[in-house]
Amino acid sequence: MAADIVALENVRFRYPGVERDALAGLDLTIAEGETLAVVGPNGSGKSTLARLLAGLAAPTAGRVATACGCDLLTASGRLAARREVGILFQNPENQLVAEHVEEDVAFGLENLAWPPERIRERTAEMLARFDLDGLRRREPHLLSGGQKQRTALAGVLAIPRRLLVLDEPTAMLDADGHDDVLEAVRRLRASGMTIVVVTQEMDEVGMADRVVALDQGSVRFEGPCGDLFGQMGLVRRLRLGLPAAGEVALALAKRGHTLARLPLTLAELVTGYESGDASVGDQLWLDVRGEESEALGDDERAGGEDGGLAGGEGSEGPATAPSAVPQPLPRTGMPLAVEGVSFAYDEGGKPIPALRDVSFAVGAGAAVALLGPSGSGKSTLLQVLRGLLAPGEGRVVLDGVAQGDADAAARQREVGLVFQTPELQLFAGSAAEDVAFGPRQLGWSDDVVEAAVEAAMEVVGLPRAAFGARHPYSLSGGEQRRLALAGVLAMQPRALLLDEPFVNLDPGSRSELSAVLCRLVARGTTVVLATHDVDAAWALCREVVVLDGGRVAATGRWGGPDGVVVDARLVPPPFLVELWRRLGLVAAEAPRTAEQAAEALV
Repeated sequence: MAADIVALENVRFRYPGVERDALAGLDLTIAEGETLAVVGPNGSGKSTLARLLAGLAAPTAGRVATACGCDLLTASGRLAARREVGILFQNPENQLVAEHVEEDVAFGLENLAWPPERIRERTAEMLARFDLDGLRRREPHLLSGGQKQRTALAGVLAIPRRLLVLDEPTAMLDADGHDDVLEAVRRLRASGMTIVVVTQEMDEVGMADRVVALDQGSVRFEGPCGDLFGQMGLVRRLRLGLPAAGEVALALAKRGHTLARLPLTLAELVTGYESGDASVGDQLWLDVRGEESEALGDDERAGGEDGGLAGGEGSEGPATAPSAVPQPLPRTGMPLAVEGVSFAYDEGGKPIPALRDVSFAVGAGAAVALLGPSGSGKSTLLQVLRGLLAPGEGRVVLDGVAQGDADAAARQREVGLVFQTPELQLFAGSAAEDVAFGPRQLGWSDDVVEAAVEAAMEVVGLPRAAFGARHPYSLSGGEQRRLALAGVLAMQPRALLLDEPFVNLDPGSRSELSAVLCRLVARGTTVVLATHDVDAAWALCREVVVLDGGRVAATGRWGGPDGVVVDARLVPPPFLVELWRRLGLVAAEAPRTAEQAAEALV
């Protein structure tokens, strides 16, 4: 049996000013050469564990804490661990330091005093592996989120390590980048490297030898991924969800169509469904159907009580100072039109085109998926729509008013934007003050602002009583993302622009956010959703705009016999569309949710 490369016994860690431990008596061992997946809800301690293993956080207490033979309880041991352990942060911007992509990839090698020729060879190898050759002289701040992620990962993998810790390595990547990273992990695993992957993507858990589920800083489960997904009560309590195939299977089970084994992949689901095998002889499936059978019907987060911000269904919520508690979702959304918009970034006097003659229209109250590969211009387009960037050519029209006209500023105040990186819009001393900032700028009374803050924090799952006094930067990545959304929702926008809102959210929070967005759309808010999560977009959006190289590759109705054809080379088909195709059904008529799929299949 391989020796342990990591040993943690009763390890604790607490952030300054926070009442509870982020790691609360954690016990964990990792064998040399093992690939370990770490899962758990937002705030469970996953990123804290990653930083501790890399020697970047000092345990508050612990009997044993070693990584690669280095004692993490001592300053000298943590310094030694940083040479042996490579880490990819949850936010890649936090580890991009050089002026150009090529220099950033080479930065660690230069600090280790590698010979110049070796540095050039290794850097070229990493640039090629992560498709960064064409960006080698690009300034990192001009990269898309996915390109930043690939650059940071290339820099981490450039240095040979004994232990590699990856915190949400695929969160911001398009389909090609996602596959490239997972293939790199598989190669490293085959080479014998020890890998720890922190992930919220349940489809990725199966590539690990073992999975550890954290909750409130402690290990709640440890074992094979199949055993974890066989304990549905635990899965639901930890807000983990299942791979998409498993969710469809559970929905089928509610309707009496059981499979011999809980499928975790599309191929397993198709094979089990087509075989018509209704036996329940497999122990995993028995566990799912047995003590936790009530969890099979849990769908309350997607379709239960309203749970929205304060205000009745019929009340109005103007963006000017209201006389009563504001209704979060106005009856009438805002129509948007983009007419021949082009935009280029300035890189040392050289224009770098990001948008090229983009045109499309969004109706009031529509939900539109903005899709395309990393670097296709999605984030830039959202900032142009919000008026943060001025187009070089063309114009944006909001509710019939063009940007730059006399009434444009009033229209812009009714458009909310949630950035891809939530830290960019969090700046106050407490979470509650951060959410209150926008409503106060709109001139609302103190009572109305307080009510809006209370309701907005509640709807995103950060109740004010528990999170209001917390500093925004003491929150986990997923909690920061939800707080940024609360700050925008509190202002009652008529149009909501979201840039990768599902990144870093646990599956439970992702489901709840989807439910919130569904309610927004149902009440008339116009929503434009830029994302690589095509399954979430498919569930919410009926219209699509696909960008490629800054140009519109497709726009129109998404799905249905009259829908536009989306190039699978640019955007992979949603899981349910591919399931319908594999079953020989009409892909254009694929359902939007697992529940709808099960209803149609039975």
